[in-house]
Amino acid sequence: MEEARVDAFEHYQKRTFRNRVTLMTSVGIQTWTLPVERRGGLPRSQDETLRIMDGSGRKAWQAMRTAYGRAPFFEEMAEGLESVFLSRADTLGAWNRETLRWTADWLGVSVPKDAECASAGRSEHAYAPSEGRPASFKVEGWSHVWDDRHKDIPYASLSMVDALLHLGPEAARRITRNPRSGFPRPE
Repeated sequence: MEEARVDAFEHYQKRTFRNRVTLMTSVGIQTWTLPVERRGGLPRSQDETLRIMDGSGRKAWQAMRTAYGRAPFFEEMAEGLESVFLSRADTLGAWNRETLRWTADWLGVSVPKDAECASAGRSEHAYAPSEGRPASFKVEGWSHVWDDRHKDIPYASLSMVDALLHLGPEAARRITRNPRSGFPRPE
């Protein structure tokens, strides 16, 4: 995990994980989207993509509490997680760095220096894990609060928050590297 990097200059792409959290709820899988400002379709970095402050963080936190309130590590993590969802971060990049710091803290890994702020500059290491492909989970599953309602929980589709709230420190041992894609990174 120490070689993981985040590209603060990467252009924000609509309909990607960059502003979404996938939750497992009593009625099935649901995706919460962090609303961001549209600016005429011009390419822009995550730090130039403004977050819309419309109370959606409060709604998302309520959805998180409803979906995961019974998870084994929810009470232990709730205060810090709530502060992430209610964050006053004004850009998508700032919010993503805040979630990255929270997750890294619980996983016991360090946040890469080039993920700390956009002013760190473009670096040859400014890639996501495995140069463009995100880290993934071993998809053997875990005991889940919604096991009684859903037989086929799509563990690989759920957010890291799901694994943390159910597995606690064990979640760190479930992260595995993806092989390089070989796909060239756009400039």
